[in-house]
Amino acid sequence: MRLFDSGRGTFDCSHVPELAGSVVSIGVMDIQRVGQSDVLISRVGLGGVELGPFVGDEPDVSQAVAVIKAALASGINWLDTSENYLHTQNESVIGAALARIDGEFLVSTKVAPGAAISGGGSGFRRDQVHAACRDSLSRLRREQIDLYFLHWPDDTGVPLEETWGAMTELAEEGLVRAIGLSNYSIDDVERCHAQRRVDVIQDGLNLIDYLDNRQLFARCGELGIAVTVYDSLSSAVLTDGTREEVFTVWDVFSANGWRHPLLAPDKVERTYAVVEELRPIAKRLGATFAQVAIAWILYQPGVTAALAGTRSAGRVRENGRAADLDVAPALEDIERLIPLGPAFV
Repeated sequence: MRLFDSGRGTFDCSHVPELAGSVVSIGVMDIQRVGQSDVLISRVGLGGVELGPFVGDEPDVSQAVAVIKAALASGINWLDTSENYLHTQNESVIGAALARIDGEFLVSTKVAPGAAISGGGSGFRRDQVHAACRDSLSRLRREQIDLYFLHWPDDTGVPLEETWGAMTELAEEGLVRAIGLSNYSIDDVERCHAQRRVDVIQDGLNLIDYLDNRQLFARCGELGIAVTVYDSLSSAVLTDGTREEVFTVWDVFSANGWRHPLLAPDKVERTYAVVEELRPIAKRLGATFAQVAIAWILYQPGVTAALAGTRSAGRVRENGRAADLDVAPALEDIERLIPLGPAFV
């Protein structure tokens, strides 16, 4: 299983109608409106799951505070988590960290239909969705959730209309500001959009995986639905870390039941063929691997923002600078290296 991996602040300009759907320059990073909502998010967001606590770790709230402060200083104004991440403990760590920070930082979280490798889920019946939202608000120590997602499709027979109706009610009650779908097909997105507009979706994309999602993202852009992207760096693969360092990162994830399918023995060489070909492109652009990988995602049609998770304040600052990188001169070269990857075996 791959990681399912995104407003309200002193710069809120939601009262200005002419800014709807536009890019607004605030501080050191552009922000964009989420669909037709009043939520404004930075083009790079912080993936929250890496803040833990993982199996065998104690919650490290001080570390989470340092990372979030670095994000704020870099112009990043939001992070992403889920009730499913680490059996709700990730939300709790993030809530405790946000309570120690001056200034506003937006939160995206999710309700899950049931258990998965990274934890449990409340379920998708109407009352379950309402209860899940209130429980997340309590753990996050907030009065509103800025972005609230259905984490992945239900397979127990709960009608999607019932679940989306519950999400609509939460928005109408003011408990959430924008609602969306994560890991859903375009058919389901359009089905919900016809019932009550979908403000935002979340799904994966990076230079070696989830490449078919580019069609989904472009279609959502046509519908006026914001798109947030997880796994932008293929969970540390698309960084300047050595193979040994990346595998060390994945030792932590493996202890929690996650496996990176593209690091399997029959895939790893093709994965790193892409990494090696990216090296001269990054050097030519005067950027890091991570910055090129994120900037490429931000260039894709329909994409509103990309998430990148880390436990390092320095990495947060590096990732944030990707929003300013002009990757256009290298797009043809990047597109030529993508077929080297394991998705094209």
